Amino acid sequence: MFRKKRSFPALMLIGAFLFAAVALAADYKYVASRTPMRNKYHYPNCEYAQKIVFKQRVTFNSAKEAQAAGYVPCNLCNPPITD
Repeated sequence: MFRKKRSFPALMLIGAFLFAAVALAADYKYVASRTPMRNKYHYPNCEYAQKIVFKQRVTFNSAKEAQAAGYVPCNLCNPPITD
């Protein structure tokens, strides 16, 4: 008798749903990393944005604000230069 482990995909689905809900409810439009080597800003649902550790995350309300802080748009999620 073999037991299939179905809990991992279920947990991943729940985690993805919760992250999406938080990202949609957030008061910011873009995120970036405080790490000096990283200079890109992203949409909160970008694959790279989801990898940013919470302590290292900085948020912006506009693309202009992110650029003033020295960040450039991500090549993957392609956020706007102006908004």
